[in-house]
Amino acid sequence: MNNNSSYGGLHVEARILVEEHQTPLLCFYLDKESNEMKLIADSESQRKVKESEQFEKLEFMLKCTLNEKKKLTFYDDCTLDQCNQQDPILLPLVCYDRLPTEILKAVFEFLGPEDLKTLLLVSKTWKSVADNPLLWTGFGLPRKCRNSKELFQEFFEGSLSLKLQYLELGQFDFKFDDHYFERFMALSLSCIKITTDIDLSNVSNELLATLVNNCKVCSISDAFLVPKKFGALLKVLFKKMCMGTKIKSLKLEQTELTSIPPDVLSEACKNLTSISFDYVEISSDQIKAIFKSLKMDANVLIKIDESDGINTFDIERLDSIFDRLTGFSFYGEPLDGQLRRWMDILDNSCKLKNLELLEVDVRQIPPQLLARVMTKVERLNLSFSEGASPQQLKEVFKRIVKSDSKVKHIELDSMNLRLISPELFAEAVNKLESFYYGSCKVSESQVLEMFRIMSLGTNLKKLGTYYGDKEYEETSLETMGMDKMEHIELVEPEILAKAVNNLESLQLDLGASTKESSRLTLTQ
Repeated sequence: MNNNSSYGGLHVEARILVEEHQTPLLCFYLDKESNEMKLIADSESQRKVKESEQFEKLEFMLKCTLNEKKKLTFYDDCTLDQCNQQDPILLPLVCYDRLPTEILKAVFEFLGPEDLKTLLLVSKTWKSVADNPLLWTGFGLPRKCRNSKELFQEFFEGSLSLKLQYLELGQFDFKFDDHYFERFMALSLSCIKITTDIDLSNVSNELLATLVNNCKVCSISDAFLVPKKFGALLKVLFKKMCMGTKIKSLKLEQTELTSIPPDVLSEACKNLTSISFDYVEISSDQIKAIFKSLKMDANVLIKIDESDGINTFDIERLDSIFDRLTGFSFYGEPLDGQLRRWMDILDNSCKLKNLELLEVDVRQIPPQLLARVMTKVERLNLSFSEGASPQQLKEVFKRIVKSDSKVKHIELDSMNLRLISPELFAEAVNKLESFYYGSCKVSESQVLEMFRIMSLGTNLKKLGTYYGDKEYEETSLETMGMDKMEHIELVEPEILAKAVNNLESLQLDLGASTKESSRLTLTQ
């Protein structure tokens, strides 16, 4: 940035903070939405800066200069000193069109749809590579098309619309009818998601069901809110699926299926490779019919919420299908003896890859049985209504260390982990690929030992915590940076540096994303 005119003031005030207050690690930026200055720094620097008068001066200057940002001159490929002393450096021209198309494709695979749209305009060679449909996986309807009927029509008049693969029928600022859906019918969609945020009252169920039936992945959620429309749609959809369908993966969330005949469900679902029921109201006969025709190797995920006392799923029927499930989530308290029966079934025959037990009391489960089941799945998410016993926690962590443990990813919430020895805790965590804990109590010695082992070599790829209420939703957790971890400020800087460099990814907030300050010291 050129250091001219009024912008010299920013440089001077920042220089005072760095040199006189000894706060070398600083990053200021102005949040346009809140019009507040945000500070990213270590804990010591944050304290010093917020106590200094330069903080208010810098905030005032940033707000004043926001509207004058066009006066700023930015340079590429030169240091700040060079920018202040000389003209921009001109780099030699390179003809990237001469690169083999295989290399261009390998590079383009790292780019998202927004960048790919730009590449289409660069050259004929780049356009021929960027046109590959495999690169556009997940390309969805641009947000602006949801806000304006005119922009929606303009988008579909262009050739870019033909690359759409993902369609989310959610909130739109205008009402849909069959005419709009005829545009969707010309697309080669691979995935569709329907929620009740959209008004489909003027769209025929036949047309909508046909569109859904031509996709490989389908998700329908929140149908409890408008049961009349979605109930009629589901009836037409399942009938069409019986006659032939491209759907391989079906996810139903908060949906009522009791009006669909069991034999129709059985025929419709027989060729699915993945099916997910999230809080679905379904009868025992329907469950039996679906699993009778469903492929043995199909991925089946069932989520049940019994916390409000409303039974939408016959959980007694689960006993007969438990060994068929690949994913199971349960929120609430099972019937008397039900949890023990589930554990016995999983102990003998377990296909589960994902297991979530939230607000469940496991104190009556023998420690060794609990540990065997917990380490037979790849991904584990636990939040117990009553604290697990010390012996249960110890047995689980002991099993993780063993070579036959399959668990790779663990999320724990509201547990007292201090009962586990630092050595066992550290060894088990470093055997995993990811470990997240929220509102869990850990000791200083556990954290120190965990990072010591991590600095020597680890299987861990991700490590962190989260904050906020842990509700039963996939998107409810907001992860915090590693710098928010309890006791992390006590880890030796050299050990911490070696440890985090053994991870694949690292999130450091440094006070940017939450009100909580970073725990890291300046030396760290």
